[in-house]
Amino acid sequence: MIAHLRGRLLAKHPNQAIVDTGGVGYDVTISVPTFSDLPAPGSEVALHIHTHVREDLIALYGFLRPAEKQLFEKLITVSGIGPKLAITILSGMPTDEMVGAIRGNDVSKLTVTSCPARPLEKRPRQRQYLRWKKMSSLL
Repeated sequence: MIAHLRGRLLAKHPNQAIVDTGGVGYDVTISVPTFSDLPAPGSEVALHIHTHVREDLIALYGFLRPAEKQLFEKLITVSGIGPKLAITILSGMPTDEMVGAIRGNDVSKLTVTSCPARPLEKRPRQRQYLRWKKMSSLL
């Protein structure tokens, strides 16, 4: 598995970075906070990587800070939250604020208003509460 990438940043977009390492350009999905903190294209960059493997896809998810990667990996252990939704959730607020909201069971802060597949706001409140309660026990 790929756990870390260091190389030249070829391009960056709010949900994607392309990192050239040894002549190979890696397409990495990133959160908005990671995008905001990335240097300009052409600069050296180092990303902590989560490699997600499915039978039809190998996807790389990149983070500048280990704490954001750890939270991402805990989010995807919750039933109904996959990597894409976890990136969307992480894009909604800073990692430390999110950890505080999860620990404090602040469901109103944790409600995501625009998710690509199944918005959390449309899920029954009890199921949503139980998911965040599980998350608070993981942190």
